[in-house]
Amino acid sequence: MKILVVLSVLLTVSSAKILSRCEVARAVKNSVLAMFTQYSVADWVCMAYHETGYNTLALRYEKDSEGKIQSGDYGIFQINSKRWCTDDMFPNGADECHMNCNTFLSSNGDIQTDIDCAAVIVNEQGMQACKGGGDRVDQTLSL
Repeated sequence: MKILVVLSVLLTVSSAKILSRCEVARAVKNSVLAMFTQYSVADWVCMAYHETGYNTLALRYEKDSEGKIQSGDYGIFQINSKRWCTDDMFPNGADECHMNCNTFLSSNGDIQTDIDCAAVIVNEQGMQACKGGGDRVDQTLSL
């Protein structure tokens, strides 16, 4: 299993798609996220920048004090597997977005699934899910 994780990380790094600020802004502006009028396009762009530097293949693992992986944060918005998605490594997540976590990892720059799940999260919790002044979304969204 560790070998698979290392290989997936190496493949992710070698084929990462880094969007420009304008590409992220355009995707958000032309999406369901623009309907949340209490948040601006700039809020979403800022969040994506601080979470991943606009890297659509960003993947981080949250570990406990013993180093055991507890969950994963996926994609440009770092959507967390504890509540929002599921995959082979985290099959028991609540999966409130009804999506496989790996769909948030896009080598072609398509962030539509990330946007769809972020809309579910914000509809349920608002951006209060963000901690640290908007730099990082907690394990609920984990952005």
